[in-house]
Amino acid sequence: MVERRTLGITGRAISTMIAASGYNDVVRMDNNTQRDGIGFNLAFIGADFDRDLPAPFDQGFMRALFDDGYERGRRGYPWAHRPPI
Repeated sequence: MVERRTLGITGRAISTMIAASGYNDVVRMDNNTQRDGIGFNLAFIGADFDRDLPAPFDQGFMRALFDDGYERGRRGYPWAHRPPI
């Protein structure tokens, strides 16, 4: 939900644009590696990380996100060879 105010709508639009841009970058890198015949390896936080973000840059959320990634890496995270859909 977005409040019906210019700043709320603008903030949500920018947030959505940044997320889409990041995903598009990953897809473009995948396409380039396929074109060039080289491997593509991707690590990402999956849907099983289900903690809610209470506020931007929330210290507890960021710590939990870091700890999740650290533990995945420590256990031997299997690389994804295609972007998540």
